[in-house]
Amino acid sequence: MKNLIVISLMLFTVGLFGQNKTITGIITSEEGIPVAGATVAVKDANRGTMTDFDGNFELEVSTGETLVISFIGYRTKEVAVDQSSNYEITLTEDVAQLDEVVVTGYTSEKKSDIAGAISVVDVEELSQEFSPNIITSLQGRVPGLQINSGGTPGGNDSQIAIRGLTTITAGSSPLWVIDGVQTFNPSSLNPDEIASIQVLKDGASTALYGTSAANGVIVVTTKKGKAGVSEFAVKSEATVNMLRDKVDILNARQWADVYYEARANDGISGDFNVLTDNGNGFDIPEFLDEDELIRSSDTNWLDVIIDESISYNTDFSYRYGKEDMQLFASLNYTRDNGIQKYTHYERYNARLNTSFDFWDDRIIIGENFLYSNFNEVQANEFENAILQNPLIPVYTVDGDYTAPTIQDKANSLANLWSNRKNEQRNNRLLGNVFAKIDILDGLTFDTSLNFDYTEFAFDTRTQPFVQVGRVPSVFNNITVSKDRNNSLRTIWTNLLTYDFEINKHRFNLLGGVEFTKEDFESTVELTNGVDITEYPSYIIQSDAEFRTIENEIQYRKQSFFGSLKYVYDDRYILSGSMRRDGSSRFGPNNKFAIYPAGSFAWNVSNESFLEDSDLISNLKLRASYGINGNDQIPNFLYLSTFYNSSIGNAIEFLNYDIDGDGIGVSEGIVQARQANPDIQWEQTAQTNVGFDIGFLRNRLTLSTDFFDKRTTDLLLQPIPQSINGEAQPPFINAGEVSNIGFEAVLSYQNKAEGDWYYGVDLNFSKYENNVESLDTDNNFLLNGVSITRAGDPIASFYGLIADGLFRTPEEVAVHAQQPGKGLGRIRYRDLNNDGVINSDDRTIIGNPHPDFIYGVSLNLGYKGFNLSAYFDGKQGHDLYNTQRNLGDFTYFSFNFGENTLDAWSPENANSNIPALSTSNVNNETQPSSYFIEDGSYFRMKNITVGYTFPQQTAEGIGLNELRLYMSGQNLLNFTSFTGFDYEVSGLGAGGIGVAGYGIPHTKSITFGVSTKF
Repeated sequence: MKNLIVISLMLFTVGLFGQNKTITGIITSEEGIPVAGATVAVKDANRGTMTDFDGNFELEVSTGETLVISFIGYRTKEVAVDQSSNYEITLTEDVAQLDEVVVTGYTSEKKSDIAGAISVVDVEELSQEFSPNIITSLQGRVPGLQINSGGTPGGNDSQIAIRGLTTITAGSSPLWVIDGVQTFNPSSLNPDEIASIQVLKDGASTALYGTSAANGVIVVTTKKGKAGVSEFAVKSEATVNMLRDKVDILNARQWADVYYEARANDGISGDFNVLTDNGNGFDIPEFLDEDELIRSSDTNWLDVIIDESISYNTDFSYRYGKEDMQLFASLNYTRDNGIQKYTHYERYNARLNTSFDFWDDRIIIGENFLYSNFNEVQANEFENAILQNPLIPVYTVDGDYTAPTIQDKANSLANLWSNRKNEQRNNRLLGNVFAKIDILDGLTFDTSLNFDYTEFAFDTRTQPFVQVGRVPSVFNNITVSKDRNNSLRTIWTNLLTYDFEINKHRFNLLGGVEFTKEDFESTVELTNGVDITEYPSYIIQSDAEFRTIENEIQYRKQSFFGSLKYVYDDRYILSGSMRRDGSSRFGPNNKFAIYPAGSFAWNVSNESFLEDSDLISNLKLRASYGINGNDQIPNFLYLSTFYNSSIGNAIEFLNYDIDGDGIGVSEGIVQARQANPDIQWEQTAQTNVGFDIGFLRNRLTLSTDFFDKRTTDLLLQPIPQSINGEAQPPFINAGEVSNIGFEAVLSYQNKAEGDWYYGVDLNFSKYENNVESLDTDNNFLLNGVSITRAGDPIASFYGLIADGLFRTPEEVAVHAQQPGKGLGRIRYRDLNNDGVINSDDRTIIGNPHPDFIYGVSLNLGYKGFNLSAYFDGKQGHDLYNTQRNLGDFTYFSFNFGENTLDAWSPENANSNIPALSTSNVNNETQPSSYFIEDGSYFRMKNITVGYTFPQQTAEGIGLNELRLYMSGQNLLNFTSFTGFDYEVSGLGAGGIGVAGYGIPHTKSITFGVSTKF
């Protein structure tokens, strides 16, 4: 009987623990406020749910299982399931999430242990903005990050710099570390697959990356599987693109009147081309040609090439995890059609991230794979369209494209149509395989083989068009190409890490060895002498020339590095690191370099005098110093280069005169650049001091950093001297650049007040860029209107000072000698007072670097509704508006800008626009301050309104989550810049802020849906 009772009790207990039941509950904060969106998962099982807007949840469980409750900003809590059917669970606020682990590259650190300047990006905010390119998504969101971009579909013309420009010749892009894979090209990355982004800005935080880290490091971790989760997610959105900024050009009647006045000012009368002089202006004929095929029009050529297109983005992913396995897989399709007809960017992505745990997590193996296929058709017809004469129609009366008449600008739409099949095709495989072995308690060995393989293909597929009844001659005797290249970069990284504690002392030791190998191959097959007038056939002429250019480049680097971190009582943090790199890119006398760094931090809030403060919840002081290098230069710069002299048969082209008759007909080898075996790394040393402070349980936080960043041993190629012969001078190390600045982030996040939540973030940064020295023979580098010289910022604008217009004969008479001066003409300042206006009067006329950059992020929510808005701006930088170079002057019969309607005349003597003229006697298109404008802007970069349906509603249709949203990009813009786009690509010594005829940016509206099931 006794045994029977025992057996019955055992069976009853087993029955209790194995019995499935449905429980309900509510999750609240310590203040009793419901926590919406908290994850409630069953430990070691693939079951879970999320709380609704009132903090309620419902879940099927078994008695004896454990609930794991987590939510951002709160400590994770575990609750055992007993016989109860309803649970009231309180989460404890995680003050500043100081125990949050931040990935900093080779290792991870607790946020409270970080002594450097590291910004953590809110990736959820990024996902609310449609952009195929992660760089453009980051714009304005991180202090110290400057991004200049054009409007090219896909955003691949974007440039990025962290804490100012540090180089003149080498690359300025930061290093990207994507799941451990090092690259300078993140363009194929899908923003929807990103789990976290950290921006490492100071020398100590980036020091372990040595020669690749002078421009900063951006660490990206993609999504992974999660234990207890088995979930599909789908996101789909469509975006309507429109031209963001108005472009002011003349209509046909205005153009004819302006050009007539210009001729009249020059004393020219009579007919012009097909326009008839009626004594007061031009009469526009019905037809512009004798055959009466080209009917006079009033064409806005911008409207002709602009297409208010629709772009698409669809993402499908699956996330799965259990105790010994995690998996994340995703498929993505995105197509950005931009606003220019017959151009696009299209990308297909597939990702697979897995990891497997063995022997109680002592061994972990896994992989991160990304395959990306992206193709694009590029073109830019905006210059042709803006300058095209409005009298010219798009088509003839027979339906053919029109040919140039009145002036020589091409038919923009015809060019775009002809180019529409010239697609650049790319494939990329990026990822790694890795293993982690816990050798002893605290001693871990990590090894990973990282790879980045790219393929590029392009074939000329230009299609001819009919223009006024015939195929233009430009399609005869053309050169067609077949381009192929591929690159494989592998990095084998091996790390040994030892973590241990002795009472209040914590230590972390890291040692690493890394080997980098990169091989590049390219083949270009050129055929010169091809007729495509019989499309689709390409006819190769009998005397066609064939040429194949093959190129192979190898690059090798080996690295040894180590670091030591010491933490005492979670109050004092001291760390140091060192890396030694050797690279094949540098001369045999300087292949190796050593990069040290150190940092210190004091967690003041952990001291006894602040431990119980109700006001200050976090206070940390930080300081760091580190040296990094820059190896973003072409290979073999230390060697002489030569080329095959195959140009013509004259001595001046260097063909060898074997016969001695003064005529060289034999091809030879010509030196193109001299050698310098002593060139070495550019080195950037950076000092950083800062503090982090939090108030009111870290609802209000402020983080600031001051930095002094100096780059020495700049790589330069001096301007060649005629006495040096034909070969270009070698690259040398010369000069120093400094960037001194300040950054701050102020944030307020209210946890919740009933059904409401809200928050605001403000970021601010400024830097002063200065070339401390340029030790070249010429002491300056001039690229167009941009000069780089000692004492001024990189790529400062250089030219004459335009001192207004001559408005009276007396002003003309007393002014310095200036060829072409006259009433209504630009008056240039005689800067050196020698009585002559010439090149000696040139000076710095503008600074393209901003006084400061800022961003404001707002978020507001009520139950299932949410509103987020993001604003950003730049202040105090100059732009050089080259669009006015042709738009303000009537020297050609192109179309003109609306400024010409307000040109100076005796009746309009207060105008600042030069008088109309068909002759540039005053040389007014030369670089001068006339073209300098304030480029400051403030805009609403993104606004999103969304609604997340109640969980019961979603579950009623078989979903875990359902959200609808609408967002707008660039809908509000404020600037005084008169060009057609205040955002200008270019971020280097070759030119910053030179506003030419690039592809303008768009404004757009996105409609989207996201769901999980």
